[in-house]
Amino acid sequence: MARGSKAQSAKYQAQKITVELIRKVAAWPAPDKPKEILDSAAGLVLRHQNKTGYLGLWVVLGRGKRERPFGKQCDARRVIDPSAAITLGAVKAEAKRLRGDDASGRDFKGERAQDRAVPTLDAYLRDSYGPWAEQNRRSGADTVARIKACFADEFGADKLSAITPVRVEKWASRRQRDGVTAETINRDIEALRPALQRAVRPLKLITENPLADYERLEVDKSKRVRRAFTATEEAKLRAALAARDEKKAVERASANEWRRARHEDELPSLAGLYADVLTPAVLVSIETGLRRGELFALEWPSVDFAAKLVRVEGKTAKTFQTREIPLNADAIAVLRRWWMQNGQPRAGFVFGGAERLANLRKSFGAVLKAAGIKNTKAGRVSWHSLRHSFGSRLAAAGVDAATLRDLLGHRDLEVTNRYIHSDAERKRAAVELLQSGSVQ
Repeated sequence: MARGSKAQSAKYQAQKITVELIRKVAAWPAPDKPKEILDSAAGLVLRHQNKTGYLGLWVVLGRGKRERPFGKQCDARRVIDPSAAITLGAVKAEAKRLRGDDASGRDFKGERAQDRAVPTLDAYLRDSYGPWAEQNRRSGADTVARIKACFADEFGADKLSAITPVRVEKWASRRQRDGVTAETINRDIEALRPALQRAVRPLKLITENPLADYERLEVDKSKRVRRAFTATEEAKLRAALAARDEKKAVERASANEWRRARHEDELPSLAGLYADVLTPAVLVSIETGLRRGELFALEWPSVDFAAKLVRVEGKTAKTFQTREIPLNADAIAVLRRWWMQNGQPRAGFVFGGAERLANLRKSFGAVLKAAGIKNTKAGRVSWHSLRHSFGSRLAAAGVDAATLRDLLGHRDLEVTNRYIHSDAERKRAAVELLQSGSVQ
């Protein structure tokens, strides 16, 4: 044996596998052929791969028999990362458990075959849960899109069986450190939980749902309150939307002037038109009280100009009940203008569907900022504030609770009363009386 080979082999002598050892080996160049360090006390093998330098951890189960704790997740470099979901201590505990199971006659070969049949999260969403959810769940496509956006980077390439409560808690902690609210994280979890439950039953792809006992993060309920827009704020919002449309029309005219000078095809003029879907979507929402999901699921056949109403189909409603909402003159005018602008379509989404909604969040926030509308102690503003404003205006006009319930699509009057009559709104209305001089 050459002197270099002897020296290299000496480095890989049997010894205790620790975090410090893994760090040291990770700094070594890749060996000329695979090398291993045996920790007989822990029953572990640290394997240093040639060419790639990959470091893997294996548990020894007997002569010629070994298993990877936690499967492909057992990358030694990841194990020593302080932010990793799997620690070296967890690997050793799993190795101890595996060795005990092996001694009691556990069928590792059968389990490996079964594990190979478990899909990755990406494959499961693409081939199984995604198509099923779109067909059988209200807003199923939106839910699948949310799962992909939130979990694909962390778990997408992993088998469903590799998603553990510990890893999900690590994920949630990182999201909180990145400034994501507990409320949003809870909603993300609630999107993934039923997807994994379907993998347990009826599909039997995994034996248990890792999120079955997951405890929701504590939420400051005072921050969750969404308020209606005041009359002044609503006027500012409408003005900001009109200013946005006008600005985009001017920018389009300027762009076309530039194109004409260069003999290029011009873009359609926006003069006298809505710049895009934002303005009509906001105005229709504030005049009908449609939920956000209902609004963006609305299709042209459900808009009846002759009868002056829109029909919310049960499959898109939160309560799964079809209802009809009369359209006032302002709502009719907005919808007819938008219909004419789009070529008087007979079918298709009125406002572009769920994909369009996702693109509007940023632009709606920009309009609120331009209008000077901010969150206050009374509550925060969001798209839902449009619906809340609709209900609040009707309540202030003396509309009875039963009619409000039907228009808003609530199941019972208790929800309607709580939704419309909040202490904060009553106090704010009283203070506004002082400003108008109504109180002597």
